[in-house]
Amino acid sequence: MTLRLAEAFDRSLEAIKWPAAVLSLLSLPVALFAFVKLVLRCFSEPLDLLPLLAGAAVLMLAWRQFRWFAWGASKVIVWEHELTHAIFAWLTGHKVLRQEWLNEDGGKIEFVGRGNWLITVAPYFFPTSAFLLLVPALLMPFNFLPWSQLALGVALGFHLVSTYIETHRDQSDLKKLGWIFCWLFLPTANVIAVALLIAYAQSGLQGMGEYFADGWDLLKWLRSTYLPGLTWLPGSPE
Repeated sequence: MTLRLAEAFDRSLEAIKWPAAVLSLLSLPVALFAFVKLVLRCFSEPLDLLPLLAGAAVLMLAWRQFRWFAWGASKVIVWEHELTHAIFAWLTGHKVLRQEWLNEDGGKIEFVGRGNWLITVAPYFFPTSAFLLLVPALLMPFNFLPWSQLALGVALGFHLVSTYIETHRDQSDLKKLGWIFCWLFLPTANVIAVALLIAYAQSGLQGMGEYFADGWDLLKWLRSTYLPGLTWLPGSPE
């Protein structure tokens, strides 16, 4: 049963791989527009984002300045990378058999079934560290302190550093996916991931909703301005 479910996910995802890549590229202007509006909202209340920026800055500075920190962070990056593969394998119906993240090859995951492109690409855009840090932050004492914003800041810095380190021409995952696919899919995926971290730090789930609403509003304006005859697109009259 598990194998059949995994195979069904794999076939479905394989069928939409290139449509998803093209859609991602076409969505990049919308994602960037919504990101700019998010930044402008942040400028209106900059103090709310100081903990986020402080967390990100401390992590990135420590990575640049301290060799021992960079060495330890590199091990955590490998662990988080393989964990993200495992999470998306599980989400797409695959039974995870084994994970290794500190061997001579960096890391490895084994699961039942062939696998799919979403499992392969997930570590290059999905900020698993944000979820790992946010849960304990929400349980911290003295809840008047900005624990969650600090945690998200550290996660943001970690995501930027790990993506920078892992995204290179010799990366086996990216070779497997194909560089054309990566250039089509990953820019938009990373813009959205970073934007959602910032939006949540600014105003929680409401901030994330506002980010998507800004993108939707742009789509509606584009449809009503340039494609008024296509009534099935966003922005059509009720």
